[in-house]
Amino acid sequence: MRFLLLPFSWIYAIGIFIRNLLFDIGILKSNIVRKSIGIGNLSMGGTGKTPLTQYLAQWLIENDQIVYILSRGYKRSTNQNILVKESHLSHEVGDEPLMYKKRFKNKINVLVSKNRWLGSLDAKKNNSNAFLLFDDIYQHRKVVTDFSIITTPYNDLFDDDTLLPAGRLREPKRNVNRASCILVTRCPENMSQDKRTHIKDKLSKYNKPLFYSSISYEPFECFGEKIRKISSVLLVTGIAKNENLIAHIENTYETTTISYPDHYRYTMDDIKDIHQKFNSFASEHTIILTTEKDMVRMLEFEEYIDANKLPMYYQPISIDVHNEKEFTSLIKEYVGKI
Repeated sequence: MRFLLLPFSWIYAIGIFIRNLLFDIGILKSNIVRKSIGIGNLSMGGTGKTPLTQYLAQWLIENDQIVYILSRGYKRSTNQNILVKESHLSHEVGDEPLMYKKRFKNKINVLVSKNRWLGSLDAKKNNSNAFLLFDDIYQHRKVVTDFSIITTPYNDLFDDDTLLPAGRLREPKRNVNRASCILVTRCPENMSQDKRTHIKDKLSKYNKPLFYSSISYEPFECFGEKIRKISSVLLVTGIAKNENLIAHIENTYETTTISYPDHYRYTMDDIKDIHQKFNSFASEHTIILTTEKDMVRMLEFEEYIDANKLPMYYQPISIDVHNEKEFTSLIKEYVGKI
């Protein structure tokens, strides 16, 4: 099937080449944004951008920066630029922007804008010293950031893929040349030196600094009825890739899984179906567990959750950058004083 789609990938490649050429020769205008980091990928779907954005936001906060996260607010129902508040609903601003705001609260600002260049002007107008983090911006050529990071998963490197629609790449592999570095995400904590060397050899042709990161699972957080002891889990996810999370939860708990598509917008019927599934096997030590992204979407049904005393929890995650000192030092070289 992939072979049959290759001609369409070649047509897609020509379109991407022409678009990028127009930016490269200045017919389409790119705008430089100072004190900024861009986070993106070459592939469709989850590659670990969100936990990296959280990691960088926390690092900037710890270094006394005024932080703005700029996002388009994927699948939101609004069009205008919005400065996100904790009181917003996920469908108004997007799940990831609301998740960032709820996690960091007043320590950061989150702005959703379809045009990230215009959004950056709004942010700088509010505070000219603001440090801007652009979430999922690699294909948004109107903005050029001081530092640009490409994320690619350990078990699904972009180098092993091909262009849409035959594969999942949004643009050709050689276009990684616009990035400042590559971060391999979702690596095992105990990744062997042989595997590290294998990945380095595979990606060395792109001549970019290479870094590795692992997921760190934090203690569950409750947003429903608390219980004293947890022995089993109904795991509900609406994310691109849930295999690692399922494996992690199954290591400790008896687990039943319900999977929805990425960025799934839950309805009341979905919440009732989840409740019914929970009731079919629940004991006093069973919880409904979801991801942090799913949690902000489910909060639209907070009344129902509270009224039915559902033991709702979410799994926060963070990342550990293996060679963290070299990673942050490289960012400082590009961006300047932090």
